[in-house]
Amino acid sequence: MFRWFAGKVTYLSTWLALRFGCQLVRILPCTVFWLADTLGGIGFRAFRGFRRRSRANIRIALGYEIDDPAIDRVALRSLRNFICAGIEVAVAVGSPDDALRARIALVGRDHLDAALAKGNGVLLLSAHLGNFFLIGSRLGIEGFPASVLVNQPRDGRFAELMDDFRMEVRQPTIRARPRRQALQALHGVLRQNHVVVVIADEFRQGSGIEVPFFGGTVIARRGPVTLALRTGAAIVPAYLVRQANDGLKLIIEPELELDRSGKVSTQIRANTARMTAWLERTVRAYPDQWNWMNIRHWEKHPDQMTKQPPLQRAI
Repeated sequence: MFRWFAGKVTYLSTWLALRFGCQLVRILPCTVFWLADTLGGIGFRAFRGFRRRSRANIRIALGYEIDDPAIDRVALRSLRNFICAGIEVAVAVGSPDDALRARIALVGRDHLDAALAKGNGVLLLSAHLGNFFLIGSRLGIEGFPASVLVNQPRDGRFAELMDDFRMEVRQPTIRARPRRQALQALHGVLRQNHVVVVIADEFRQGSGIEVPFFGGTVIARRGPVTLALRTGAAIVPAYLVRQANDGLKLIIEPELELDRSGKVSTQIRANTARMTAWLERTVRAYPDQWNWMNIRHWEKHPDQMTKQPPLQRAI
């Protein structure tokens, strides 16, 4: 009985927070970045687990290039960016298309057009970087039929709440579980030559493909490559990054060329490694905009990693 009541209270609190937050940032849009800075600073001090894991992963990946104060700055800015992204989603609820189009610049549309011209649909490969929440929204107002593949909360009420909220920012949801239903939905939208946004950068223990990453190795999911090989869908990398003035830019890169030679298992391994190499290049360009918590486990800890190329952007 208590657990049922606690669940009801938590659900209602979340619903009220979403609705109140959306109204607040629409009334006072100038508070968005101040609020993100304030909450980011508080969270960095209060969330010990986030601070410890982020520091550890940044030190493993970039420790040869930046010192401890710089590592803390990257971790803090990463948290600030994530909070800011969430607030910006609230701003997007109910915003006119023209306002969202003006807020988010789009670069590389021709790459997506070229991939869709093949007629087999597109898996838009992205990461927990910048404001990944709004990638589907920006594509939607541009006229691209885009869905977002998500891992839903186990609580069905929260899953429905998040689905409804995403629809308010023009993003239909495809649930990653149950797996059979997810595959049916994915095959269906790809056959219609639609776009599916796939956020594929969580590395943890379990089944998958062991691939190089920042001098060590991690376990990457094989799902996106397997689906692309089976359906003929193109894999197109894209990311929505924050600019120096806190403006946003959706950058769509050329289609990722897949290796289709040899055994299927060899193809999956080689192409998953290509995807992870793309992710590493992108994270290195925007280290303070990626969620460093996504590395839950290094398969081979890169204690003896060689010196990496210099960062592409100042921290």
